[in-house]
Amino acid sequence: MNIGSVLFADHSLRAKYLKNNKITYWLFFFLWLVPIMLMGQTVTQFEPASFTAKALHSLHPMMLKIPEMPKEEPPKNEVLPLLAGQTIVLDASVQGAGIWDKTAEGSYIYRIGFEVTGAEGINVYFRKMELIKGDRIFIYNGDRTQVLGPFDMNENASQFAIGFLKGPQLIIELNTEKKYDTLPFKIVEIGIADAFHGDADRDFGDAGSCEVLVNCKEGENWQFQKDGVVRVLVKEGTRLFWCTGTLVNNTRNDGTPYLITANHCGKNATSYDYGAWIFDFNYEVEGCEMPLYEPDFDNSMIGAQLLAHSEYDVDRASDFKLLLLNEEIPDDFRVFYNGWDRSGKVSTSGVTMHHPQGDVTMISTYDEPIVSVDYYDPTPNNDGRYWKVTWTETENGHGVTEGGSSGCPLFSTEGYLIGSLTGGNASCSHPDEPDYYGKLSYAWASEGADSTRQLKYWLDPENTGVLSLKGTNLDTTKITANFSSDVTEVSVGERVQFYNHSVGNITEYMWQFDGGEPDFAEGENPPSIQYNTFGTYRVKLIAGSNLVTDSIIRNNYIKVLPTLSPNPSLDGKFKLSFGRETPNFIEVEVYDLTGRMVSPVFLNYKDDGIYIDIRTQARGIYLIYIKTEDRQQVIKASYLNMSE
Repeated sequence: MNIGSVLFADHSLRAKYLKNNKITYWLFFFLWLVPIMLMGQTVTQFEPASFTAKALHSLHPMMLKIPEMPKEEPPKNEVLPLLAGQTIVLDASVQGAGIWDKTAEGSYIYRIGFEVTGAEGINVYFRKMELIKGDRIFIYNGDRTQVLGPFDMNENASQFAIGFLKGPQLIIELNTEKKYDTLPFKIVEIGIADAFHGDADRDFGDAGSCEVLVNCKEGENWQFQKDGVVRVLVKEGTRLFWCTGTLVNNTRNDGTPYLITANHCGKNATSYDYGAWIFDFNYEVEGCEMPLYEPDFDNSMIGAQLLAHSEYDVDRASDFKLLLLNEEIPDDFRVFYNGWDRSGKVSTSGVTMHHPQGDVTMISTYDEPIVSVDYYDPTPNNDGRYWKVTWTETENGHGVTEGGSSGCPLFSTEGYLIGSLTGGNASCSHPDEPDYYGKLSYAWASEGADSTRQLKYWLDPENTGVLSLKGTNLDTTKITANFSSDVTEVSVGERVQFYNHSVGNITEYMWQFDGGEPDFAEGENPPSIQYNTFGTYRVKLIAGSNLVTDSIIRNNYIKVLPTLSPNPSLDGKFKLSFGRETPNFIEVEVYDLTGRMVSPVFLNYKDDGIYIDIRTQARGIYLIYIKTEDRQQVIKASYLNMSE
């Protein structure tokens, strides 16, 4: 179900509700009224009737004051996701505690408010939503800076919920054409944000300072995968948690809304609890700078069913959980069903995308091979149930994981889902500590033959036996070309492996590798390309079908560096090789580790390279500085000087 739009008075279009601008108000009213007079169309009510209605019993609804909850401590020695808050179960008498008003036009307004002293935010859980045509529900915070709704009969369901609204007050308002003797919904629980740790907020803007926003440069090659990443507000009894999950594709490519997360996210949740989980899609910010205000988003859904999960704790299982969302995902949510790889092969590089502290989507990068281990024993073990990952500092930060990241997807070099986060020691203060992801390859069928203990039954319903499956956005009319490589900087003579991330109904691929051998390839996955000449080269991919094509060009993508040999040198002589063609213009200088240029240095320029002679210098480490017309490069040289 669509949760509705969150309105922020300072920066949302819908929040600029003409409260202080009468001229704009009447212009808006006229533009609103004309199509009704001419066409008889039904117009959606965009704000609660109480905001403009006159002669109400009270400008403010009756507020039911709820005592501040004690700051509970989480259980010890238990793997838990980030505690986001707790709920208070409401007595049935609450249903009759609100206030009814009648407007001058003859419609009715019902309002009931809740106030929790010291609460960072409040949300609400409903049962038996049974609205009729003309009924609309709005939910807003005490200062009206956030307004959700309108919710109408399209939201009717056995369970309904909304995410946290900031502040200690929450108001529920029903606008209706009839006055009910019994309300067409039941308010069953109020959630209190951050009830466990009142000293820190946990949602927008609260991720660690080292984290990297998903739309920074680090996320350029992962724009499809990010659209499958989901923030999850988990309900387990009266406790609330932040977690992360991802949509996942199945071999029918039919858009079944499967979502994978960690089993410890709501490990003991009931079917009623799952029905109240809230899933936020596309919760991200544009660009690479954190804005002052939370982005507007309304891509949320409510409720899921548990299909399969690990039976045992993390010492004996891979900590996976597979859910089926209660409804199909709306077309305008722009989602991606991530592909997967169940082969268990080691990935040499990749990323994770997640919601640390319940914040917007972040990306963390690894560029060293992941290691197969068990959770409590990080000794390398080919049969381990987990991937051990160490994160890498990148251009815009040193992304790690935090509370709220639990269940987030680990992606391989090829862009496939290979694991879900259980835990680890990585943090902004300890960015070099490892994290541990439950293996998708182990969760596939190693935890039991029953469908409730494996992914295979659900993700390969056709029993194809494929080891990997590409992701999909279900748009068969659109093609998007995309690729990455295992490295972008190599020495002369080394090879580069390219990975295809294109999406769509593609029948043909054409690759162009300037400076590479071969310099042209066809097919979805090209062979490794060898670069034998110094320089900087572009790569182009064209992906197409009978109806449409798309291409991507990465200029200056592969950088081929000269080689220095022998290195180390015993006699102070080195050869600087540039491959098949030596540049016309080259400057070479030699420096010691203090930055002092050393002399004399003897250089001999030949067709096959440059010969460097530093025999007159003492043994040690030297820096060879190379400059051409368009490149600068420094190579470390080791001179052992055996004559000393």
